[in-house]
Amino acid sequence: MNIKHLLATCLAATAFFTACKDSPNTTDPNPIDQKGSLYSVWATTEKGSYILTTSSLMKDTLLSPKENKGIDITSHMPAAFYAIYAYNHHGKFYLSNDGKRFSQFEVINGSQWKETNALSFANPFFMGKVLDNISTAEELVLTKTAGTTNKEKNVLEQPIYYMNTRDMSINKTLNVEIPMIKYIPKQANGENDDPYIVPTSMTVRGDKLFVGHKYRSHITKLDIIDTAYVYVCDYPSLANGKIIKDPRGGFTAGHWEINKTTFLDDNNDLYVMTRRTNSSNYGLLRIKNGEISFDPNYFFDLKDYNVFKNSSSLIQKLGAGKAYISPYVLDPANKKVIADLRILIGGGESRTTMNFMENGKLYDVFKTDESKWYVFEYNPETNTVKRGAQIDPGVNTVYHVNKLR
Repeated sequence: MNIKHLLATCLAATAFFTACKDSPNTTDPNPIDQKGSLYSVWATTEKGSYILTTSSLMKDTLLSPKENKGIDITSHMPAAFYAIYAYNHHGKFYLSNDGKRFSQFEVINGSQWKETNALSFANPFFMGKVLDNISTAEELVLTKTAGTTNKEKNVLEQPIYYMNTRDMSINKTLNVEIPMIKYIPKQANGENDDPYIVPTSMTVRGDKLFVGHKYRSHITKLDIIDTAYVYVCDYPSLANGKIIKDPRGGFTAGHWEINKTTFLDDNNDLYVMTRRTNSSNYGLLRIKNGEISFDPNYFFDLKDYNVFKNSSSLIQKLGAGKAYISPYVLDPANKKVIADLRILIGGGESRTTMNFMENGKLYDVFKTDESKWYVFEYNPETNTVKRGAQIDPGVNTVYHVNKLR
């Protein structure tokens, strides 16, 4: 199935746009309801980085750092870190800052940015994966981006932190030991390479922990080895660990980003996104519910779909057997592409690092073919979209869209 095949099924969904205005009203002059819902869009311009707040993402309004309640957060993180070392959890932002201070921030009164807690680790800390399916409002379960290679054991020691969100204390730490490969890969010139492990996903399913990982070269700083590796062990004891691998995929996609590259479907089957090195060839592997090995009868080849072309957004489970892997809506179990949201919105590209679900609907930000930025709401039940708030055309990137309360 390709984009041409999707076009016929998607054209009807664009009809509603005939009733839409070409441009939104001016910025909303009304103050934000301090007790109602509050949403945020993290955007950047050439001058800086801003949190734009609104009481509704679907208002016909313009979200702008110039006139809206834009909060300037430029000084809190280096620009290169916006997409990969920041996370929003239950309405609070968690920032790695410069690697020396891990902070919790809140938006106060819709217009003020306040650090409410901070934690200093003994060694440099940059936020890694978030185990969102076992995190709670009171406890954020996360990793750091770089573990420690123990050459004596020939393993990567990767800590998982269970952090109390009330005071940012560490409730407990688990240390996963991922075995290194037992051979030395070669460089293109025939010389020995020097590989190291990068965990790219972490998922707890019942009493098992699954850690997708890949190998990078200390010498070339590039990804190596086109095989999907996942480490499986008991949880929370971390006993009985073993490596499973599958040559049909590539490495389990991802690197330092907090973006999520695995998901559990309604049947509790675990899907793992993989990518071939030095290419845009993606695919999905599956570990069925109750199993601890790859399903030999399942591979969803996505080589014709350049997912994440302009986005490194989280893979979102939509429910009813559907998942969103930007910009596509998929039926993974039946290996079908249901919709291309670029077609549904009338042309454009998803540009977010983090989107979210509310009341069964997906909210994402697209830059249209006319170079205008809008929030769009996608309804998986009806396979339709609605256009919401416009974002200042002066922005050059949108990283996160979140609900703060």
